[in-house]
Amino acid sequence: MTLSFQSRIALLFAALFVAVQALTVVCIYVAVRDNLLRQLDQDLRYAEQAFRQLLVERAERVAGEAGLLVADFGFRSTVTGGDPATIASALENLLLRIHGQRGLFIDPQFNVVADSAGQWQGRPFPYARTLANTDASHSRVWFGVLDGQLQEWALVPVLAPLPVGWVAVAQAVDDQRIARFRQNSLLPLHIGLAELSADGGRLLAASAPDAALALLNSGANRALAATVDTGQGRYLGRILALPAAGDEQGVAALLQIKFTDAFAGYRHMLLLAAGVLLLGLLATLAGSVVIARNLSRPLRALAGAGERAVNGDFTASPLAGRNDELGRLADTFVRAAQLAGQLGELRQKDQERRELVASVSHDLRTPLAALRGFLETMQRKAETLPATEQQHFLDTALRQTEKVSRLAQELFELAKLECDDASLNPEPFNLAELLQDVAQKYRLQAEQRGVSLQAELRPELPIVSADIGLIERLLTNLIDNALRHTPPGGRVRLDAWPARGRIAVAVRDTGIGIAPEYLPTLCDWDSPLARRARADGGGFGLIVVGKIAQLHGSRLQVESTLGVGSEFRFDLPRADSARAADGNR
Repeated sequence: MTLSFQSRIALLFAALFVAVQALTVVCIYVAVRDNLLRQLDQDLRYAEQAFRQLLVERAERVAGEAGLLVADFGFRSTVTGGDPATIASALENLLLRIHGQRGLFIDPQFNVVADSAGQWQGRPFPYARTLANTDASHSRVWFGVLDGQLQEWALVPVLAPLPVGWVAVAQAVDDQRIARFRQNSLLPLHIGLAELSADGGRLLAASAPDAALALLNSGANRALAATVDTGQGRYLGRILALPAAGDEQGVAALLQIKFTDAFAGYRHMLLLAAGVLLLGLLATLAGSVVIARNLSRPLRALAGAGERAVNGDFTASPLAGRNDELGRLADTFVRAAQLAGQLGELRQKDQERRELVASVSHDLRTPLAALRGFLETMQRKAETLPATEQQHFLDTALRQTEKVSRLAQELFELAKLECDDASLNPEPFNLAELLQDVAQKYRLQAEQRGVSLQAELRPELPIVSADIGLIERLLTNLIDNALRHTPPGGRVRLDAWPARGRIAVAVRDTGIGIAPEYLPTLCDWDSPLARRARADGGGFGLIVVGKIAQLHGSRLQVESTLGVGSEFRFDLPRADSARAADGNR
């Protein structure tokens, strides 16, 4: 939709007002956000200390209570007896008294003798290496994963008086523990638990799994807060390392706060700013309409005069009598419209002239090069050539000069054909002889380039009906292109054969080839290769070839592979088919 000048003026003032107000809102938002980030970082530090204290103090309390119970003579007698069932019963009694969830008794060789859950007895303790490096006279608190779940471990030595084993009390740190801590927290906190290793991390539990995984995989510095984005929003979080039971695996708590939850208290401020912005915008629009109407009235009259001038009505503009800038602009519009039509015609004619000159210069280059080759040969071998040979060379050179003249005339006619000012002049001729003549003309140039040039002669080839001058020009353009793009030692072949009622002609080479992306537009005026060649003064050879093929009811077909070579193919009507078509008409 196109807006009027009056509307654009009104919108300009409104846009300026909105820009100022928006800048104010953005500044307020940035200040609020920065303050909020600092506050959230501080809140996360407090939450980190509280969460660590909650977990560790609970485990230490369990370890203290368990230490008192394992010091009992009856418990020590039971575990030294060695009966797993009796020890498991004693462990269950101990867990009931300290409100534990799972207990294990570990012998001095760090094998699990009894398990209250009945799963690990007779197996090595999963954290035996860490336990072996621990002082056997003191209790320890660890966090480690058992059976795929994070456990809070309280390990108490059993002394009688020498160490006879360890009692390990495990408390699951699961989603329920996380939910209880979140309920008691004053912050909109999300908590996750993860197992860390050298290969990465594994999420064990989380209230916001996507955010926790993003923080875990972010590679953030654990001493600093990190921001992660998920499909549910943006989160600010910290990674809290917990005392780990394993040597290689670590355990961490992921504490995060969602921005939208923390930002809820500031929304009313932004809504108020948006309301003020809307009221100011309405007032600005009302004032802008009044100003724009007074400014746009003479411009609308000037626009109407310009439209009439474009349509050929060069009558005086309503503003012509004014002595200000608008009056002079109106007169300029009228004069510009008169010149526009003339300039368009001149540009079209100039473009046609440029295309004609470029095409002629390209197509004349090839016969002139052949003519020069014959003359240079005569110059080098003037003393050794027999008179008959010299006469032959002179005759050939004369024919080339005549051919140059004919080519110039025919190219001019072809350029006129682009403008629908010329027509085709078909005649029957022997295509095999034409191929041989064209190949002979370029054989010397091919030898100088170290390229093998051959024409596959087929005596039984039917007579074709075509414009022999244009077909010769087509072939010379293709051969010239093939020789220029075929390295020494390569081959260029000319061939013709009957195909589907017409005569197919092909020029094959073992040159550098053409990139596939250039093939569809190879014969277009604005193709990339044509533009690149025009920088060197050419670029119309294949365009002329395509046009000549089109004039003969054919289409130039190109198959090419980079580094292998190219094949240019077209077809011509047979003379008998052309006569039959003329008879039917």
